[in-house]
Parts: sequence; structure tokens; C-alpha cells
Amino acid sequence: MAPPKFKDISKSANDLMNNDYCFDRKFKLKSKTTNGVELTSELSMKPKGVSAKLTSKFSPFEGISVDKLSVTTAGRFITEASLKNAMDGVSLKVKAEDGASMAPAGELCLDYKADNAIVNLSVDVVEGPTLKGASAFSYEGFVFGGELKYNTAFDNKDAKASLEDYNAAVAYKGADYTASLSTKKKASQYNVAVHHKVSKGVEVATTYAHSSKLLTIGGIYKFDDATKFQGKIDSKGTVSANVIQQVRPKVKLIASAQVDAKNFAQDTHKFGLQLVLG
Repeated sequence: MAPPKFKDISKSANDLMNNDYCFDRKFKLKSKTTNGVELTSELSMKPKGVSAKLTSKFSPFEGISVDKLSVTTAGRFITEASLKNAMDGVSLKVKAEDGASMAPAGELCLDYKADNAIVNLSVDVVEGPTLKGASAFSYEGFVFGGELKYNTAFDNKDAKASLEDYNAAVAYKGADYTASLSTKKKASQYNVAVHHKVSKGVEVATTYAHSSKLLTIGGIYKFDDATKFQGKIDSKGTVSANVIQQVRPKVKLIASAQVDAKNFAQDTHKFGLQLVLG
């Protein structure tokens, strides 16, 4: 079995700490047509206004998948398309964005996956171009990985080519837990993450970001087939909680709250509600 991508080495702990927390009012509708086209409509109500996005996913030909084709109310068009198994273990992807009075973006990606290794290469064809490379390999429960980012500066005669970023990570995966150590920003910052599946219905995680001295502890408890309770607390005194309720098949309601326990009297608390259909 191939190891995770470099960016996903700490995924299990990070997902538990971040997934489903939302402090806006959000509505999401998912549907799938008879010919396999998946459609997702999202509407978010924030203090600054309302935003929405329509996304589709489909496979026009065998082996070719349009993973994302979306448009936002700001006028931004986003597309991602991939060619699976172009060669044994190799997949290709194209990403592009434009509109909304923002600079366009474009990227060409190549992924190679083997039994105990994975390599991810990409070229940002707009900025630089910038070359990015990441890899990870596994050995007896350990996962080792690294990444590089090199800007060729071909698009700017006054700039010099430079190595913009480089990082590394190591993780160990046991039967019911994963522990990882990773770096950021030219290996100047490091993060620690631990995820433990205590039982079938209970998971806990701890993350530590050294640059901000932020320690976060969180967990999720599956009360029954329809109800989950999720929560976390960090070393700054911020307490967050979710109640995830499967109201009926294909109808999910998520209520979120965040409280600054050190300044309980202040108006800094946040509340959110999500309704997901489909």
C-alpha cells in the first residue's frame, strides 16, 4: 500500500481538528444525475455578505475525469481535470483559475504511486514558472517525506531564480494511532500531530505548532448512528464544539460554537449552522 502524499502525512489529526467546524451560516446541496454528473451548490452567509459556489464533477471519457468545474458568485472560474493511469502508477492533472478581478492561476501536475513510495511533481505555469516536488516513502510503519519549491523567475528579468521553500516530515503509524513531526517555511517551524482511534466510536488528537506555541487537544464521539459530538480546546483558551446530527438519510445538520474562555465577557464568541442535503 502506497504511503500518503507529503501534504497528507498529518491528515488524520488535522482533519479531526478542522473538519465540520464552521462559524458562518452555510447551506450545501449535493445531487447526482443518472449519467453520473455530481453537482454541489454551496451558499455561505457571513458578516461581510453572502457568497455562493456551484461545482460539478464528471467523467466525459474513460480514464479522464473533470474533478472540479466550478463558478463562484464573485465571478471566479475554477477547473481541475485528471488523466488516471496514463502509465502504470502515473496520473496527470491540470488546474486552472481565472476571473473575479484576480490573477489567473494554472498548474500541471504529475503523480506517481508505487507500493511503498509516492512522488508528486507540479509546475505553476503562471508564477515563475515555479517547480514543486514532494515525495514520501514508507518502511515498517514509518513514513518519511520531503518537499521543495523552486522559482525559475523566467517571468521577471529583475529577479533571480531561488529555492523558495523546503520541508520534511516523519511519521509512524501503529495499529490504532499515528504520530508525525513536520516542518514549514524552510524548515524554520515545526508541528507535531498525534491521532488515536480509541474505539469504534471515539477518536482523539493532539497538535502542537511550535511557532505560535499553540497546543490543541480535540476529539469526536459517535453517540449513535445519527449523532456525533466533536470538540477541541487550545492553549489560548479557545473552546470549540460541534453537534453533528444526521436528521434523516441525506439530511445532515451541524451546529458549531466557539467560546473564548479567557475573555468570556467579551463579544468574541462565534456560532455557526450548516445544513447539508445529499
